[in-house]
Amino acid sequence: MTDDPLAGWSEPDEELIRRALSRIGDRQHRRVFFERLDNPRWVTALDAHNVFDSPPEMAVDAAGHELWLPWAEGEYLVRMASMVPRAIAQILERISDSDNPNVHDLVVRAALRLPADEARRLASAIGGYLIGGTLHNGEQIVALIESFAAAGLRKPAVRIAQAAFRPRAAETQPQDPPVRRRVVAGIDHYWYGELLGRVVVALDQVLADKVLTVLVAWLEELQDALGEYDPRTGTDSSYVWRPAIGDHAQNHRHHELRDFLVEAVRDRALADVVRGRPVNEVMVVLERSGRPILARIGMHVLAQTTADISATRAEGKRCLMDRRYMAADYRHEYVELARALLPFLDEESSGDWEAMILGGPPLDEDALRDRGNRNIQPGESSEDAARRYSDVWQLNILCAIGQEILPGRAAVRRAELVETYGEPEHPDFPSFMSSWSGPKSPVDQEELSSKSVDEVRQFLTGWTPRQTAPWGDSKEGLSRILQTVVAGRPWEFAEVAIEFADLDPTYVRGFFSGLSDAIKSAAQIDWVPVIRASAVVSRRSDDGTEGAGGMDEDVVWRFAQRAVTSLFESGVSTKGENSIPASLLGEAVAAIAPLADHADPTPEHESQYGGSNMDPLTLSLNTTRPSAIRTIARIAGKARELSVASSAIDMALTISEALDVLDMRLVPDRDESLAVAAAFGESLGLLIWIDPDWAAAHRDKLMTPDGFGDVVLSTALATYSPSLGLIDFVAAAAHDVLERLATGGTMVAGWRTDRSPQEMFGDHLILLLMRDEIAADDARLEHFFATATVATRSSVLGHLGWMLMRSDDVPPEMVVRAQTLWDSRAESLTQSGSSVDELSGFHWWVLSGKFGSAWWLPRLYVASDSDDFDSQGLLGEVLEDTAPKAPRLVADVLERLLSRHHEPFERYDLIEHAPAVIAAALDSGQPETIVVGQRIMDSLGRDGHLRIAELVGQRRLH
Repeated sequence: MTDDPLAGWSEPDEELIRRALSRIGDRQHRRVFFERLDNPRWVTALDAHNVFDSPPEMAVDAAGHELWLPWAEGEYLVRMASMVPRAIAQILERISDSDNPNVHDLVVRAALRLPADEARRLASAIGGYLIGGTLHNGEQIVALIESFAAAGLRKPAVRIAQAAFRPRAAETQPQDPPVRRRVVAGIDHYWYGELLGRVVVALDQVLADKVLTVLVAWLEELQDALGEYDPRTGTDSSYVWRPAIGDHAQNHRHHELRDFLVEAVRDRALADVVRGRPVNEVMVVLERSGRPILARIGMHVLAQTTADISATRAEGKRCLMDRRYMAADYRHEYVELARALLPFLDEESSGDWEAMILGGPPLDEDALRDRGNRNIQPGESSEDAARRYSDVWQLNILCAIGQEILPGRAAVRRAELVETYGEPEHPDFPSFMSSWSGPKSPVDQEELSSKSVDEVRQFLTGWTPRQTAPWGDSKEGLSRILQTVVAGRPWEFAEVAIEFADLDPTYVRGFFSGLSDAIKSAAQIDWVPVIRASAVVSRRSDDGTEGAGGMDEDVVWRFAQRAVTSLFESGVSTKGENSIPASLLGEAVAAIAPLADHADPTPEHESQYGGSNMDPLTLSLNTTRPSAIRTIARIAGKARELSVASSAIDMALTISEALDVLDMRLVPDRDESLAVAAAFGESLGLLIWIDPDWAAAHRDKLMTPDGFGDVVLSTALATYSPSLGLIDFVAAAAHDVLERLATGGTMVAGWRTDRSPQEMFGDHLILLLMRDEIAADDARLEHFFATATVATRSSVLGHLGWMLMRSDDVPPEMVVRAQTLWDSRAESLTQSGSSVDELSGFHWWVLSGKFGSAWWLPRLYVASDSDDFDSQGLLGEVLEDTAPKAPRLVADVLERLLSRHHEPFERYDLIEHAPAVIAAALDSGQPETIVVGQRIMDSLGRDGHLRIAELVGQRRLH
């Protein structure tokens, strides 16, 4: 037996090396060669021929994607590293300036297999990789640091640790407005937290007490990179992002790097003190920069060790008497230290501390007056405000420490202050975060439900909020409880609706919202008093300007008024006996007619909240005038529905009154709000059905060649199913829009969906064609295909295939019409010599399962020639299933798709099913088909799919 790793391996002669190198010219052959090469003696032999001198550099493809090319030679070097370490280290050091991240990873993996003394040659390069952000396996990096540290190699261990864990500002482009600074390290944030503890242990072997200094420096550099420490004022706001140095529920860990480092510094400082390092040395390291976060860590360490290590008490007393640490920035840890140390102070020291605290905050007279004036109360003098500020400061510190810990005078003072100001919440946290589940009510649902209707009204009129803070009892909170109570007892409340119409608008909104909830739940109400109360609310004055109130109450009426329109919509949408009676529909129109002339939305509101924020339809749902228009149209629709259902019901007057209200928004001067346009667009199909003559008479006002008309058209297309009546009405406007877009114009969409207005117009036409409601030579359909962009036409044809896929029962005649349409479009492209990109959505037709493979397969071959064709990772299985029946054409399709898609995720499905397709081609007995199959297999093999021949063989017929 021998320990020589080269024993048993023969030295390659020059002729053997020459022959080998002549046969491994391309990347695939090199990969196979080096994966199977296990002889370590080839390392120096190949190196003599410069085989390892040119690892592949990082490339960039035409789309701008980085390509990290593999390096088969490097994989061989990694495997040989433990057997010929010096040669490997020399080679990797020589090529370590490569920019290829795959090469960087290989260098690290090899370094882990090398003896530490050889791997140290690579430490500088690996540090550079970390700073460049090209290494992502933190586990390997830390293992390398541990290896160096265990060997006592301080410089490489520290160099790599610094590169991996030292925070630095991320490189970003200037932005307006500026964004929060980002901080990065050499390894990902996840690995940082997982592995920082191991690095501390490793560095302890080579740095000993200096580990704390390194960790403190990292935390300081992180703060500097974030720009959160201000050396002029000595503040860092750490009490906000790290409320407690110790573990505490208030520590929300919003920025993990900061928290990881705070905890690492804390734990290391505590460990240093516990194992006997002089506590004053530890405090010097923590306090020398003057940063609050580090001083807080120091006080926490002192508080944790005071009881068991008497040597820490002198340092603790020094900090306790330092007036800097009485500031809010240090509050939690100062209080923590006081709790731990006060029981150990002698009487004199205790008295000195009391005198300092009872003397007031660490501010001069001017600063104290300034603080008091910031929160001066009505009728209060500056002196009184300053005195109150000093009192509250004392109150917070003394209450945070606790009555049982405080010495005599301080305990008496605390009791006096609590008597005057009350017990503060969370006094040890200047910044305390608590969850907020929504507005609070002064009564819960059970209590309000127990009251009679009149008692509820009296309570609403008599109760006044005591504070305006969002976490206190509020009108909004009470309104939400009222809404629930009204929904549970709608008949009782509906009978006296008029008495609630005069309440605060916050409660009126809750009242009508509760009735609406009840209607949606099939409850019945008396609509007569409700409609009369609604009329009162609708006439309340509201100029549409933004109110000055907060989220705790409504200071304008529009929200209550929209609750009325929502209730009426519910009342005409339901089919049951709880709907608004036919005899009251006219009164309902009259009740909310004033809202159709409401000022909301104002042009200023629409400018601020519309545009890129909310599309017109969404804005219309959240503003008053459009909501009223929509509701009145639906009331008219309900009236039309009732008159159609029964000739005995005459609703002509109600319909006429409703249309008259809508007419006022169009003539003589049209309302130019795009939110109003969206409301008309959403109601367009209904209005055409209610009164075709009225709709036709207003077509010129609705379907105009501007933003208003665009919104009406696009909203109608987005919200209605295809119908011949709707298409007939909008066709001329759609024709003009298509012409405008074809010449570079733009269109305003009423509702932003995943389909453009042009696509939706095409969808409508195609579905009407499928239903045989328009002919294939319909002028509107022909114009669409003549003017729409290629991408739009492709999307519409693909969408038809998608809809066919999602439909269970498709009549045979509809399938035939779809086939005819496709063939017609394909023939048109052939005759015009146009690109086949229009056909790029054909994969949905294939996947629909509605067509036989004899029809779809040749058409798929044509469609797949488009650069835009995307199989969505779904065609592999259907090609595999079809291959035995048509091996040549399926193989041709597969080859074409593979040649056009190079990203792994785009090819995965195709490659997964390729072996079966290739096997079918090779088993076909057709020479030309066999050639195609072999060609595909060779191509995949060259691309690195080494098992392709084996997988094909498993699927061959034997």
